[in-house]
Amino acid sequence: MTMMTRDCIFFQLAKAHQTASRFWKDRLAPLRLTTAQATVLAFLNEEDGITSAELGKRLQLDSATLTGLINRLEAAGLVARRKDREDRRAVRVALTPPGRGLGKQVVDLTTRAHHEFLSSLGGTQPAQITVLLERVSRVSPGVAAGKNKERPT
Repeated sequence: MTMMTRDCIFFQLAKAHQTASRFWKDRLAPLRLTTAQATVLAFLNEEDGITSAELGKRLQLDSATLTGLINRLEAAGLVARRKDREDRRAVRVALTPPGRGLGKQVVDLTTRAHHEFLSSLGGTQPAQITVLLERVSRVSPGVAAGKNKERPT
């Protein structure tokens, strides 16, 4: 059975990612942040002062990528690192006062952009696509080999 490339799930996901990323970058442009930087600030706005390991887990980023992001945000005066009082090996990442203000702006902008983007779908589709994307993101790489169907959340 032959499939047209445009019907392939991987092509469709890539195109959807491009569209959403372009939309999000355009909305973030006035704040002069990358999408990754904005996401770090948003997560820290939700729970400030978490360990870099916990932040990396929540962001689903490897240590090297997260370190680069934190370095740039720290150089911009938006976050600060500090040693954990109980575990000297752990480093906590906290918003500075300017970072807290910008983090709040990011969260407000994210909320507006989220609703604007999904409202273009209409009806019940925003809720449906959110559920489907959550499920897709939990699909294990072993699926093709007939192993695990979904990773636990």
